[in-house]
Amino acid sequence: MAHDELSRDTLSRDTARRAASLRAAPGTARIQSIARAKAILEALAAHDAGWVTLREIAAATGLVKTTVFNLVMALVEVRLVEHDPAQGAYRLGIELMAFGRAVERRTDLIGFMRPFLVRLCASTRETVNLALPGPSDVLIVDSLEGSQSLRVTSYAGTRASYHSTACGRALLAHDPAQSRRQILAMEQLAPVTPRTTIDRKRLEAILDLCRARGFVEEVEENELGAACVGAPLLDASGHAIAAVSIAGPLTRMSPATRERIGELLVETLDEARRSLLDPTRQKGSP
Repeated sequence: MAHDELSRDTLSRDTARRAASLRAAPGTARIQSIARAKAILEALAAHDAGWVTLREIAAATGLVKTTVFNLVMALVEVRLVEHDPAQGAYRLGIELMAFGRAVERRTDLIGFMRPFLVRLCASTRETVNLALPGPSDVLIVDSLEGSQSLRVTSYAGTRASYHSTACGRALLAHDPAQSRRQILAMEQLAPVTPRTTIDRKRLEAILDLCRARGFVEEVEENELGAACVGAPLLDASGHAIAAVSIAGPLTRMSPATRERIGELLVETLDEARRSLLDPTRQKGSP
């Protein structure tokens, strides 16, 4: 799976890491509360077949029941969560549909980027991912597998960490310094593999290099035996609104190959950016 393409074992480790950060994040109380509320919503979303008890939410998030109760009742008050007093259980509120529809209307980025992802996948024959930034981690929203006989497993809809993945680093590099510090404080820079960069100064140097050359790498930092290269898609103000990463087994991702892929990503995403910002572009068209 190489890096953003998280294996199931990696996803399990990542869930445990996020639960620990929710319990002990040293960021501000506001940021911590938002991250915890988000974790509760994710736990409810994972049980779409029915109602979820307080105990089940606590187990899924790693939070104590008192904290879960206070936060979930606040979500009930604003109609993001529904409460059945008879069962003592909860489920996602219908109010969330309005937010989902608003995002659908605003964002045609996945459809816009698909032709660029297809081209990159065909050129490299490796796995290509499109990632969007989240408050505490990165969401892989589209993923195409390469045509090599040995393929890296990929999962659209999975989440990746900022500090250990190429797509996360590409997004993080173009965040304001204060935002970067808050995100990294929430992540706790937990090691995913023995090679994961967890020193803040070293990570900042990696992000500096990303801004200088336009792309960033990780080698066995998110999964042993795999490497990944990522680059950001920037808006008119230079803010990263998405990132694209290309991942493969380390046996195929030599330093020279990673350099070539990085340059291809920069070239392709610069083209995508110009097309995205073109005022004459038809919505949904590259």
